[in-house]
Amino acid sequence: MKGNRILEVNCMDTSTHITMGFGLAGLAFIDPAVAARPELASAVLIGTVLGSNAPDFDYGIRLFKGNDMYTEHHRGLSHSIPAWFMWTGLLTAIIYLFHFNFTALELIHLSGWIFLAVVLHVIFDIFNAYGTQAARPFTKKWLSLNFIPLFDPLIVFLHLLGLALWGLTGDPGLVFLIVYLMIGLYLLERFFSSRRVLAMVKMEVDGNDSVTIIPTIRWSVWNIVLETDSFFDVGELRNKELKWIHTFEKADQDAYVLDKAKKDENVGHFLKNSKHVHSVVLSIPSGYEIRFFDLRFRAKNHYPYMAVCQMTKNGLILSSCTGWFHQADQFKSKLISHENAGKNQLEA
Repeated sequence: MKGNRILEVNCMDTSTHITMGFGLAGLAFIDPAVAARPELASAVLIGTVLGSNAPDFDYGIRLFKGNDMYTEHHRGLSHSIPAWFMWTGLLTAIIYLFHFNFTALELIHLSGWIFLAVVLHVIFDIFNAYGTQAARPFTKKWLSLNFIPLFDPLIVFLHLLGLALWGLTGDPGLVFLIVYLMIGLYLLERFFSSRRVLAMVKMEVDGNDSVTIIPTIRWSVWNIVLETDSFFDVGELRNKELKWIHTFEKADQDAYVLDKAKKDENVGHFLKNSKHVHSVVLSIPSGYEIRFFDLRFRAKNHYPYMAVCQMTKNGLILSSCTGWFHQADQFKSKLISHENAGKNQLEA
């Protein structure tokens, strides 16, 4: 139904991973074994496209366990170090079922390109604001370098340009070698730019406060979240000018209600991979509605990544949900029907 669409943002947009899979298949032609045998080149194409998306196959969690469990575990074990080898081995084995005539050396070349596709998926996820648990099993810490957006149009454009030149020149190895060198230079610039932006913001605020910068698709615009002991400030750095947009005070008067809500399983899923979480407690006829917002992800005046919990006044959880919601009231369809919860404290 129009107006009811839920916005979901994966680590990197799926279209990005698909185009990277085709790009790596083109780059693979610099490998003499791949260039010399069309059948191996075709297998590598299938392998790199699947490998570039394999870590996100944990989408199955949502299908079988629900969106809330998926919210917690997405980009967890499926992106971990053991998973790199698991995805590579699994995809190589599946492709081998249809190519029994491959020699052991050809299988090594095939698995090598699949492994590169899997690892690059994880690396690019680390580069954006959402991050991933790529260092498991050594640590469950979320790794995020925050210097490219969740969807980067330049990276996609360069891949599409490379695919077009592949068709025109017939030399995909050289074309995508140049494409990936250009992407590498772009990533270096974005990384050092993010360090300059972070230093610039820290000069404007108390150095002891927690500051997170979030890149946008505009190179000159960065979203900023500042967290202190008593409040959150959300703003943006545009053309080197810092502007604060929202301020949220950390209130203690609803500590009992918040503590109860945080024990809910779905809310717990959300909190485990969120940062700079602002909470709002609303009174409703049946008790309370508690909303948790991850302030890193701002879409104009709305914060779409959130968890919502409804509970009675004596602490009984009635319903809850978590995920990406493009409009403030879209989560209502996922909660038990109640009367109007009152005016939201955040502008939708």
